[in-house]
Amino acid sequence: MSKKIDWKILLAEIKQGLREFYPYFFGFYLLSLIVAVFSKTWRGFFYWPAFHIAIIFFGLLFVSTFKFNLSFKRDFRIIGSVKNYLRKSVIRLRRFFIFVRSRLLRIRYRTWLKILLIAAIMIFAALKGIGVIDFFVLLYALASFLFVLDSRWAAAVALVLLASCPVLLILKKDPWAETAAIYAYYFLVITVLTQIRELKRSGRSVDNLIDSVAADKKT
Repeated sequence: MSKKIDWKILLAEIKQGLREFYPYFFGFYLLSLIVAVFSKTWRGFFYWPAFHIAIIFFGLLFVSTFKFNLSFKRDFRIIGSVKNYLRKSVIRLRRFFIFVRSRLLRIRYRTWLKILLIAAIMIFAALKGIGVIDFFVLLYALASFLFVLDSRWAAAVALVLLASCPVLLILKKDPWAETAAIYAYYFLVITVLTQIRELKRSGRSVDNLIDSVAADKKT
């Protein structure tokens, strides 16, 4: 027998999903607006009227998921609840900034130099009108090389792109196959460069381990 759908539970799950989804969607919207200021290619990538309408539509749905008690009583409890909510919000915001500040103070100057270098290169690339996909590939390449990310991720992407080339050729999608081959080459280069950095880091860690063992033997 088919189970009956509990519409209340389904509606609650939809509301919860919308609450979790919309902040990320709105953040992506703001980021897209900022990048569009510097990149003509990015401005032409989206159909902006539909993007704006989607933000407004989902924003209204997002607001509708919250309950607002607009009943005014003699003792004006709603004013007290609003003040209490604002006070808690200020406290949470202050804690958040303190947390962010403590995290930023822990970042070493070398890490800041890497971040500034990546930001400078990405801004220059955006001003030169780099494509959207190329923008994110370049961003990942810089982050992978400078911060020594796991090279297996880039290798996996390269293998997937290489495996898709014969399939695309069979489907007579020659331009797509050519594009997949180009990006597969990019990710193979990222993999090799990142592995070089990984080998250097592992060599340093081995040297440090040997020096620490030798120092322990001397003591």
